[in-house]
Amino acid sequence: MSRSVNRVTLVGNAGSDPDVRATGKGTKVAHVSLATNRTFEVDGQEQRRTDWHRLTFWGRAADAAELYLRKGNRLYVEGRIEYGSYERDGVTIPTVDVIVQDFVFLDGRGREAPEEAADEALAGAAMAD
Repeated sequence: MSRSVNRVTLVGNAGSDPDVRATGKGTKVAHVSLATNRTFEVDGQEQRRTDWHRLTFWGRAADAAELYLRKGNRLYVEGRIEYGSYERDGVTIPTVDVIVQDFVFLDGRGREAPEEAADEALAGAAMAD
């Protein structure tokens, strides 16, 4: 039997506060940009590049992001990549989202006890799946 894996792990800084909305059925969804940095050399000069990732949190994970995640927070994220697209002015624009399945706050800049809140939210989300 062949298996496939769609798994991404990121460590970076939130580039924005969460944009939280609700679906038509009332499920919360939160979107956050995450910046990851890398350095490399070009012609003996050190270069730095920032890559931006769009994170999507669902359900109780979105609740925890809304309550505790703020711009600049350091975050460890595990999830899967999902590709999509939308149309604007007749032009198809591709999208790439990381659907967050697990996350850990890596600094103390969130509100009170963010690690415990994220753990509780994820445990509740896992029970709902």
